[in-house]
Amino acid sequence: MKPQERMTDLEVGMEQLGDAAPELMAAFIQMDNAAYVEGELERKHKELMAVAVAVALRCPYCMTLHVRQCFELGANREEILEAASVGVAFGGSASMSYTAAVLMPALAEYED
Repeated sequence: MKPQERMTDLEVGMEQLGDAAPELMAAFIQMDNAAYVEGELERKHKELMAVAVAVALRCPYCMTLHVRQCFELGANREEILEAASVGVAFGGSASMSYTAAVLMPALAEYED
């Protein structure tokens, strides 16, 4: 699946889930927004952390979304790949496969 197709798939599914379980979606959005508020860490650094976690957990939707958001916040390819390498260190060969098959196409799609 191409990165933009993955994002469309996620957006449609999240909208459907929000319609089916509005309280769950509201709670998730509130928690997610709170996690990414700039504080001692800049939002860009939190997004890079999210890339590492997404790689370690092998979530293709999360990888694609957070790569896009990293670029939007001014991260560069090297920063994103360094974050991904931390995820691979935790997730092993399966995370390496997801990095190759999911994260690399997202880099190509969203890099300026």
